[in-house]
Amino acid sequence: MQNKLLKLFAIGAIMFGAVSCKDEVATIGHKAPDLAAYDLQGKEVKLSDWKGTRLLTFWSETCGRCVAELKEFEKLAEAHPNKVQLIAINVDGDKVDTKVVVEKRQLTLPVIKDQLKITAERYQLVGTPTSFVIDSDGKIQAKYEGAIPPAELDKLFAG
Repeated sequence: MQNKLLKLFAIGAIMFGAVSCKDEVATIGHKAPDLAAYDLQGKEVKLSDWKGTRLLTFWSETCGRCVAELKEFEKLAEAHPNKVQLIAINVDGDKVDTKVVVEKRQLTLPVIKDQLKITAERYQLVGTPTSFVIDSDGKIQAKYEGAIPPAELDKLFAG
């Protein structure tokens, strides 16, 4: 009897976990899931730490296109200050010292680390680069798998 109760409890916990995590999935037109990540100094960060329109981009150190796109984002943000808040989420985990990569690549945008890949899971990351445009109300307006087309970047930063 005790084993049956334990099994039922375990199944219930799994079901509850599966149902409760559904709110934590990135969907265009819905509220963006919060981040489960830390800045490079080890401080926990939240999506609400940034105001206005946010460009959330997932990247990896081994993805040359990702790093090139990050540099492009920095130039656009410099040319159009206060238009878009950049948030670069590194998904390399423990295998890479992200601080060293940021210094080596001379990146100046805010870089955070998704150490346990919880944020990548919430945003259903398949590969890098993947970017999300989040409006000032916290709703996802667009998702880009791969590099963002130049015309879309122009609309985002200059439009």
